[in-house]
Amino acid sequence: MTTTTTNKRDQLPSLLLLPFPPHPFNRTLLNAAYRPSLTAVLSKLKHANPHGASKLIVAVAVPILQGPPYQLRAKTLFWSQAQSLVAGLYAIISVICARLGISTEIDGGPGSVDATVILVDHDRGRKALVTAEDKMLRSGGSGGGASGSLIETNNTVVVDLASFAEAYHPWNYIFHVRTEQGIALNEVYLQMAEGKMVGAANKIRQEQLVAVEGGLTLNQGLGTVGDTTTAAGGREEEKESEEGRKVSGVPVVCLGGTFDYLHPGHKLLLTAGALLLGPPSKDELALPATSPRRREPCKYLIGITGDELLKNKKFAEYVQSWETRARNVIYFLSRLLQLSDKGWREATGPAAGENNINTAVAAGVHIDENDGDFRAVFRDGTIVVQCVRIQDAFGPTISEEDIDVLVVSGETRSGGKAVNDKRAEQGWKTLEVFEVDVLNADEIPEDVGEDVKATEDFTSKISSTVIRQQRAAQATGRSEAKI
Repeated sequence: MTTTTTNKRDQLPSLLLLPFPPHPFNRTLLNAAYRPSLTAVLSKLKHANPHGASKLIVAVAVPILQGPPYQLRAKTLFWSQAQSLVAGLYAIISVICARLGISTEIDGGPGSVDATVILVDHDRGRKALVTAEDKMLRSGGSGGGASGSLIETNNTVVVDLASFAEAYHPWNYIFHVRTEQGIALNEVYLQMAEGKMVGAANKIRQEQLVAVEGGLTLNQGLGTVGDTTTAAGGREEEKESEEGRKVSGVPVVCLGGTFDYLHPGHKLLLTAGALLLGPPSKDELALPATSPRRREPCKYLIGITGDELLKNKKFAEYVQSWETRARNVIYFLSRLLQLSDKGWREATGPAAGENNINTAVAAGVHIDENDGDFRAVFRDGTIVVQCVRIQDAFGPTISEEDIDVLVVSGETRSGGKAVNDKRAEQGWKTLEVFEVDVLNADEIPEDVGEDVKATEDFTSKISSTVIRQQRAAQATGRSEAKI
């Protein structure tokens, strides 16, 4: 391989394929199953890109969707358990990175790893599309993908392994777990991805395929995520009461935050909100406005704190601008929502703000930029992400009536009640509130001595305040700036 090819590949994301989680699962079992693999991959990627952050997609194969196999518009998922699985993985990633001294925020620079967890619907009985007839039936079906594409969408944002292989490529490295299940998953994935890896630029080289150590496969069954009464990381009684809370897709989802130096805690919140979205099919979207079957695009409405409200933050001079924070939110969500059989090759165009003052292009995503209002569309216009500037604690929840659910974290739980009280005063319907798990290192077992300090520092390592503190120290040439 030439140096030029190596340098170009360094800029690409890497993939870690994780086999099925323990069933039922909790964070102790997730740690036993996935920590060795994640440690090996994060260690290798820490210095893999000398020009900036190494990017990693952690794809977890899990039978997450329920519903008849061929009724793509009738899928459901257990949201509480799905977001708990994502939370468990981000918690493990954060603890490992704290121990290894790896920054985890977007654009963290050389030595950092920008990891994204994606749940991929897959079960052990599903095979690769190996025949021409298989692929013809797939591409000619009602999945909503482009003609000839194997991308198949449904009424959630989750896609299956074949769609993932079709849309996510090419890669720097492809890591798989050196266990029976990990090897089997890798073989199926490579068969599905084979058709996309054509030409010298995209062809997978043997050196890109890396096997890593696997963890313990404890108490694994064949159940779908959610059909268990075992909690995943705390709030056990609440989760048991929510086991029947299936989600089939919501038209308008809203959440808010600062999103300064977007880190794993932010990624969890944004992913959890995205898992609630219910995109229509292209056919439903294309119907005349007078048709009762027509559906509007689903909307992900994200309130981002305005710069004025952040002036009193610690190290306020290092707070990212609202525009940067909004772009990073959309850029992150593009990893979950963008589907194109061209893969990363769509990541072309001017840098943000160049050539067109109202349109930025980030990773192939076109952002319509207006003052305090950034928008991007995904999946053929069926999903709209709108980031709006907020100047108070309520944001769009009391200025826009057409919202269905509000996503909060443990820290902002009281805000959900305040929002609904305010909406009730205005005579509007109250919002269904979904609470996301908290990233808590106490639930990640320690297995080596130095992890004690890593878990003690866990909260601060994923704190925007501490990231700003580190930036201040770097700027002044000091080893530490006081909070």
